[in-house]
Amino acid sequence: MKEILFFEIKENIRSRWVFIYSGLLVLVMMILSFFGDQNGIRLLVSTMNLTLIVIPLFSITFSGMSFLESMPFAEVLLSKSVSRSSLFLGKYLGITISLSLGLLFGLGIPGMFLFSNDPKFLFLFFELILFGIFLTCIFVAIAFLISSFIRRGEIVLTVSLLVWLYFFIFFDALVFIFSLYLGDYPIEIPSLIVILLNPIDLIRILLILQTSSSALLGFSGALLLKQLGLFGVLGITVLFLSLWISIPLLVSFKRFQKRNF
Repeated sequence: MKEILFFEIKENIRSRWVFIYSGLLVLVMMILSFFGDQNGIRLLVSTMNLTLIVIPLFSITFSGMSFLESMPFAEVLLSKSVSRSSLFLGKYLGITISLSLGLLFGLGIPGMFLFSNDPKFLFLFFELILFGIFLTCIFVAIAFLISSFIRRGEIVLTVSLLVWLYFFIFFDALVFIFSLYLGDYPIEIPSLIVILLNPIDLIRILLILQTSSSALLGFSGALLLKQLGLFGVLGITVLFLSLWISIPLLVSFKRFQKRNF
């Protein structure tokens, strides 16, 4: 598995997509630092909102297409007595580490200079980087799940974009509609369960709760804070983010084991 992992990292670097990813993140930081408040909470919140768009979108689309394009080569490796588990895990870890390195270089290094004057904001920025790596692991796993069931690249790309749109745009609207039409019933616990099913929303809520911009929270964030509190939100976020990684990865691995090459 180690050889496959290093080979995957080298291939991702050679394809230059990781550099494009890092460059996009650097560009985001430069634009925000130029037009925003360089030492204020607005820069941190704006950075969070834009990176929570870019990280899932790039991770799910790049990983899905990379998984499909590697299948002919995977067939050759499997014929050379490479186990399916080593191939699958090496591919997953290689893509995840490549994108995480792109995140660290593209977002981490510029952010350290921008937030170095304020330890509180610097700590929150490090949290953003950490949860950005979590998001990378999650959406690579989801991309593998999609690609394990669909073998046509254009359909994988379409489904990946729809999944991203659901998590980032449609989810809060669905939660709000759910609470609006069932407001006469005790729906706090069902609503809380629904909120936990969105990793992007969980990270956004947790980070904003630690700032003075809690008013930016939507309905889902206010409900989660009321029910669990800050430390409860932290614990439940880590737990559900771990489940968001392990469950799609396990299902896609089982599917890959049964795949007929």
